[in-house]
Amino acid sequence: MNIAPWLVLLASATGVVAGEPVVEAELHTHLTDAFVNPQTATGLPRVLIIGDSISIGYTAPVRLELKGIADVFRPNENCQHSGYVLAKLNAWLGGKKWDVIHFNCGIWDTHFLDAKGNLVRADDQILPPGVRIRHTPEQYRENLIKIVTRLQRTGAKLIWASTTPVMRRKGERFEAIPTLNRVAAEVMQTNGVVVNDLYDYVLPHVKEWQSPDQAHFNDKGNAELGKRVAQSIQQALPQRKN
Repeated sequence: MNIAPWLVLLASATGVVAGEPVVEAELHTHLTDAFVNPQTATGLPRVLIIGDSISIGYTAPVRLELKGIADVFRPNENCQHSGYVLAKLNAWLGGKKWDVIHFNCGIWDTHFLDAKGNLVRADDQILPPGVRIRHTPEQYRENLIKIVTRLQRTGAKLIWASTTPVMRRKGERFEAIPTLNRVAAEVMQTNGVVVNDLYDYVLPHVKEWQSPDQAHFNDKGNAELGKRVAQSIQQALPQRKN
């Protein structure tokens, strides 16, 4: 049985992570909690993960994979949709030096909203009057261009993660995310940004990796996403001098 190491740690006062013993004091650190960022300056490369709840799920696994290689940070909140990312980006960057920024937004951009801006939960295209999608593909494109332009000013290596599928959606509703992924791919190609294609990576494994809500990921899925994201980040890190 495959059990995520950070869950094993929570079950005992001591445990093993990546072959190394972990004591009780480390059970609720950045290695196990996505919202606890590294606290000690190590001199290692600095990585920032920006993304919604999917990225929250794989943040701790990425830190485990990159332990001793890079310090991995994220905003202590759900980064939601492209408009929200754009509004909060300066605060999240914090004027600090970043070596690699791995970023995504998309699922929230496909949410349906009523006339007052309230979320309308619907997994098909049959909607009451006055309901709209949060961001059209063109609005999404405009937001992504602004996000990329701002991120490029940091001098960091940028990695865009394609948005993972929501399998409970059907027909045109299901296609909303692939449509935005194509828009994002065009923006990233134009701007020379590396794409980490998480959509195609998880699609063959969704029955095994996704949670019952068919959007988020279980422990196995988060661990596999963590490996994939860590690999893409490690490839982008500056070469260490011997």
